[in-house]
Amino acid sequence: MKENKEKIRAVSMKSSINESDLKVLQDKVDHLSLVCQAMCELLEQVGFDKTMLAKKIQEIDLRDGKLDGKFSQKKTCPQCERVVAARHIRCLFCGTETP
Repeated sequence: MKENKEKIRAVSMKSSINESDLKVLQDKVDHLSLVCQAMCELLEQVGFDKTMLAKKIQEIDLRDGKLDGKFSQKKTCPQCERVVAARHIRCLFCGTETP
């Protein structure tokens, strides 16, 4: 019985943490949506239209070779000069630590 109460308390605490994390992420998404809307309106004021913006988004999306709606930053290995995903701390090809 005591174990169950502890498990329930732990699950409840984890749930609260998840709700808090979700709120932070939602706030970030809301802010980014506001920034994107402002940038879109400014671009239209100086002569860019949504078609041009969509083409640029597609161009940037394809930089990693996949049209998947994601932007993944890359870096170049200082040793072998191959492109490595920014999340890697070592080059997958030669093992050199990447900056």
